[in-house]
Formats: sequence, C-alpha cells, structure tokens
Amino acid sequence: MLPTTLRDGAYLPKRVKEEIDFDGPIERGAKKMRAQRVQEFLTLNGFAVSVDGDFGPATEKRVRDFQTARGLPATGVVDIKTHEELVAPIVKALNPIAAGGKSLSTLAAAYAKQHIKSHPMEAGGDNRGPWVRSYLDWDGKDARWCAGFVCFALEQAAHTLGGQLPIDSSSSCDVLAMEAKTAGKFVPESRVKSGAFAKKDLVPGSFFLVRKVPGDWVHVGIVTAPSKESFDTAEGNTDSGGSSNGFEAAERARDYRSKDFIVW
Repeated sequence: MLPTTLRDGAYLPKRVKEEIDFDGPIERGAKKMRAQRVQEFLTLNGFAVSVDGDFGPATEKRVRDFQTARGLPATGVVDIKTHEELVAPIVKALNPIAAGGKSLSTLAAAYAKQHIKSHPMEAGGDNRGPWVRSYLDWDGKDARWCAGFVCFALEQAAHTLGGQLPIDSSSSCDVLAMEAKTAGKFVPESRVKSGAFAKKDLVPGSFFLVRKVPGDWVHVGIVTAPSKESFDTAEGNTDSGGSSNGFEAAERARDYRSKDFIVW
C-alpha cells in the first residue's frame, strides 16, 4: 500500500515504489530487506540504529522512540501510520510540482531543490540506503549516485510535462557527457570561457560536469543559478567540500574551472 500523502501524478518507477510501499506490519524478528529498510529509515529520520537486516531489541526500541516523537502509540511495531511517517521525506520529494508553464530545464531544477528539502542522505554505509536505491536501483560501495540524482530530477520533469527525455538516463558521468555530445547539447568549458556560450544561457536545470582530465568526468550536478564567476547548484553524493563521493544531496556553489555543461 502506497502512502496516502503521495499525490496523483507522481513519477513512481518500480524501484522507488519498492522503497515506500507498505506490505504489512514489521516487528521484532523480521529479517533482511524488511528489517533493513526500517533501520535505514529510522536512521534517516534521526533515530540511528545499526543497519544489519535483523529487527532485534535495539531496532524495536528505536521504533518506539520514533513513534513517541511522532505522537503515535509506542508499540515497537511498524504499522501503516508509522511507515508513512518513516517514508515521508521521500514521498515529499516525489510529489508532483505543477508545470505552470515551466520548461523541462527549470522544472528539473525545481524537482532537484524539492529533493534537497528532504535532505537525501546515505544510510547503512558508503553509497547505501533508500535514497541511493531510488536514484540508481542498486546501492553499495561503487554506487556513485550523483548522476542518478540529476537524472531522476530530469525524469520527474519529463513525466510532469508528458514529454520524452532529451538523452537517456545513466549512472555514469562519462556516458551522460557522450550522449549530450551526440545530441548536440554539450557545452565545453572553452566555449563558456571564451564567451562563445553566454553564462546567462546556463539556465536553471542545466547539468554541470566536473572534468578530471579530457574525456573523463567524475561528478555531475544541476545548475540552479549562474553568475559571472560562479554558479549555484543542486547535487547529490557530495559534502561541504564538494566531494564527488560524499554522503548527501545539497545546494552548493562552484566556479567554472574544469567544468563542462549539458544544456537543455
């Protein structure tokens, strides 16, 4: 059963539905993913517990703590009301934004900012947790999810507008760059630096790519506001230092050095 707070028109691929669907009460003794998701969502909501896929006494206590904090009966059992509270941050990020004349690009930026309000974070280890699986359909040490984050926002925008994606989604920065080149939507740093491409045309929703060396990009995010010497961003799998393997989605500011762009 999907949360009642999920509004009609939301973009809901199967991988995300699996993260937020309620398939019955979860209590002490539950194992594997049923227990793991409870532990991850508790942690994401500020009630940290070991994420080991074993619903034992510590998990039960944290469920009771969470229920008490949310004004629910402290049973230690994840019923439908508790489940809805646990998954609420993801549901808020999924809920549709009215198109209101917005372009694909500006709507993608709006969705990215909506996600950041729910503070997507890893849970249970490096590149792990419900947010990562929602963006990529898998998680684990090598699940760099920056590309998944930006592509999901673009997918939401295309879904809302009833249109097609301008390029295929990918979990790889390099693949996104190559697809954008093929589609004629890639803008190299040299064109921006020379003024051949005006910075003002980096409209909200454009992608930026952090270039390590020519032909190799290590991070991608969404431009939300360009200016003369820097631009504001919404990006996933980053941290306060702008790492390409951080732990959260956040708004940042970046300069134009070693950046290429994809413009819709």
